[in-house]
Amino acid sequence: MADERFLATLWKTIEARRDDPTAVESYTRKLLAAPAKARRKVVEEAYEVVEAQQGLLAGQDTPEHLALEAADLVYHLFVLLASAGVSPGQVYEVLEQRHGPGARPRSP
Repeated sequence: MADERFLATLWKTIEARRDDPTAVESYTRKLLAAPAKARRKVVEEAYEVVEAQQGLLAGQDTPEHLALEAADLVYHLFVLLASAGVSPGQVYEVLEQRHGPGARPRSP
């Protein structure tokens, strides 16, 4: 079964596409070259995650479809981060500060 360690592999693949000038046909590379398109894809995929979750709660969708849409969102978010020079490690640090041991509760 796959787990969160695959995210590191995904990130390395995105970086490899970014750094490979011969990967001209790569979808990832095309998104990296067009940050506005990457932003639109993140918004589109987030909307599809919300729709799948609503459908699932209403008994009209499946957990598998929600997982598929969430995977699309994570991939596109990683591409967006790479296009801006922000690493997942930076995101993980923020999450750890907010939710890790010793984190103080945030006020609403």
